Amino acid sequence: MTNNFHPLLNQFTKGKINSVNFDMDSDIISVAVHTNNSASPAQIIFKDVKAFYYIDHDLNADIHLTDENLNTISYDDYGFGEFSAVNPQTDDELFVSIPNFAVNIKDSSLFIDAHKILINDQEFRVR
Repeated sequence: MTNNFHPLLNQFTKGKINSVNFDMDSDIISVAVHTNNSASPAQIIFKDVKAFYYIDHDLNADIHLTDENLNTISYDDYGFGEFSAVNPQTDDELFVSIPNFAVNIKDSSLFIDAHKILINDQEFRVR
């Protein structure tokens, strides 16, 4: 398994998201993306997910990810910054992670810290 999946991710740029599923019991996030080049949605599955962060730039109270336009799905070996969860009563950091995937959806972003990605049944190990 090599990291030569960047061209595969690039083909989903400007696609339409059919669904996003979070299966935290199995540490999996799956995204179904429909592009103009395909008759059926492609499956992008993030496996061995350690953390995810959703940032909504519209400040909408509801997470609505289906039927949205996908801008890009990006990967960075060094990550997209350090994210941490903080205990509000003690200000102690509970968990720190560095997401290596960014799913940019319209005006929102889903950052994912995952060790593997599966793109249309082709698996790649990233950490």
